[in-house]
Amino acid sequence: MKSLWKISRRYIWSAIVITVLIININMFVFVGVMLKQAGIDSGHEGNIGRFLMEEINNSLRYEDGAWKLTDEGQQKLEESSFVWAMLLDEHGNVAWSYELPEELNRRYSIADVSAFSRWYLADYPVRTWRKGDQLMVYGMGKEDEVRISVIYSFPLMQKLPEIIKCFLILNLLLLFVLALFFACRFYRSIRPIAQGIDSLAAKQPARVPQKGLTAELAVRLNQASEHLQEQDRRLAKRDMARTEWIAGVSHDIRTPLTLITGYADELAANALLGGEERRKAKQIQEAALVIGQLIADLNLTSKLEYQTQPLRMGPFFPAVLLRECVAEYYNQGIGDSYEIAVEIAAETEQIQYYGDTGLLLRAFRNLIGNSIRHNPDGCAVNVRLLAWEDGVEYLFADSGPGIPERVVRVLREEEEYAADCGKNTAWSEKEEKAEIYEQNPVHVMGLRVAKQIVMAHGWKFEFRKRESGTYDVRIAVCKMQEANDFLNR
Repeated sequence: MKSLWKISRRYIWSAIVITVLIININMFVFVGVMLKQAGIDSGHEGNIGRFLMEEINNSLRYEDGAWKLTDEGQQKLEESSFVWAMLLDEHGNVAWSYELPEELNRRYSIADVSAFSRWYLADYPVRTWRKGDQLMVYGMGKEDEVRISVIYSFPLMQKLPEIIKCFLILNLLLLFVLALFFACRFYRSIRPIAQGIDSLAAKQPARVPQKGLTAELAVRLNQASEHLQEQDRRLAKRDMARTEWIAGVSHDIRTPLTLITGYADELAANALLGGEERRKAKQIQEAALVIGQLIADLNLTSKLEYQTQPLRMGPFFPAVLLRECVAEYYNQGIGDSYEIAVEIAAETEQIQYYGDTGLLLRAFRNLIGNSIRHNPDGCAVNVRLLAWEDGVEYLFADSGPGIPERVVRVLREEEEYAADCGKNTAWSEKEEKAEIYEQNPVHVMGLRVAKQIVMAHGWKFEFRKRESGTYDVRIAVCKMQEANDFLNR
C-alpha cells in the first residue's frame, strides 16, 4: 500500500503541475479580458455606481443661493461606497461637499480636474459626473479601488475575438499534449508491471525492472514472485518426498508380502491340513492379494498425481479393450453370484484411439472390481460402449446400491484441492485443505486411480446420478483421434 501511495503521490503532483499551468494560462487570458473591459469602461467612468451617481446628482439642488442635498439623496450617499463627495463650479471652486477631507484643496484648475478625473486625487480614487456647468466628484477610500487606465488601438480590438479563439485552441492543444505525455509515461511505467503479473499467472518468475515511477511496486512484485517460486519449490520438494516415500514403502512391503502369499498358497494346497485351516490359509492368500493391489494402486495414484507416471501411448480399439478386460475377470473366476454384461454399439467396433492400454485396463478393472467388492452378496455389472456426438463413451453400472454420495463428494473435493495446489493459492490455505484431504475417512483408492488414469488421457470422468441418489460412472472420449494419425507421424 505504501508503494501504491508513493506512485499515486507522484501522479498527484503531476496533476497539480498541469492544473497550475492551466490555471496560469487561464489567468493570463482572464487578466487580458479584464484589462480590455477596463479599457472600454474607462471612457464612460465605468458601470459601477453609474446610476447611483446620477440619482445623487438629481438629488442635489440649488435653493436659496446654496446647494442642498435632499434627505433621500443624503441617505443614498451615506449607504454608498463613496467616502466623500464635492461639487465644483465652473471656476473650479468647491460649491458643495460631503465629508470632504481636510487635506484636499477647495479650488482646482482645469489641469487638476483633467489629472484626477482619470486617476487619483491625493491618493483617493475618484469618479466624476457632469451636472450642468458644474462637475460632481465622488471619492472612494484609498484602499477601496485601484484605477488603471488602459488604451487599446482599434485594430487590436477588432482582432480580439480571434485572439481569444487562438488562446482557447492553444489551451486545448496544451491539455492534449500534456495528457498524451503523461499517458505515455504512465504506460511505459506500468507495462513491465503488467508483464510481471502475466508471468505470475503463468507460474513463471517475474523480473520487473526496479526503476521509474513504479520502482517500489516493481520491488514488491519481484518479492512476491520470489515468494511464490519458493512456495512452489517447497511443494515440489514435499510432493517428491511423498512419492519417493510411497515408492520405497511399496518396495519394502513387496518382499514380505510375497512370502506371505507363497506360504498361504502352500498351506491352502496342503492336504494334511484340515478344511478349516485350509480355508483360513485361503483367506490369508486373498487378503495378501488385496494388500498387494492396494499398494500398487497407492504407488500408481501417487505417480499420476505428481505426473511422474509416463504414458506409453499407442493405438487401440475401444471395443477390443473392453472385451479383453471382461474376459480377464471370467478367466480368473468371479463367482456364481456375479455377472458382467457387455453391450457394444456396432458403430464403435472399427473406431481406433490413442492411449496407454495398460493403464486403461487398470482403470476398467478398478471400476468393475469396485462393483464386485462392494456387493458381497452378488450383483450384475453392466458395461456399455456407445457412440456419442464427439466420440465414444463407456458406462459402468451395477444392480447394487451404486456409488454413495459421500464417496463422490470426496473425489470432487480432492479434485478441487489438486486444482488449488496448482494455482498461486496462499500456503496456509493449501495446508488447511491438505489436512482436510488427508484426514477424510472415506477410502476411494480404486475410483481415484481410475479417475486419474482417464483424466491423464484428457478424457472426461463423470458420475451419473441415479434416481435413488447414488451414482454410476461415465467415461467420455471427447476427441476423435484416429490411430492412423499416430502411426503416420
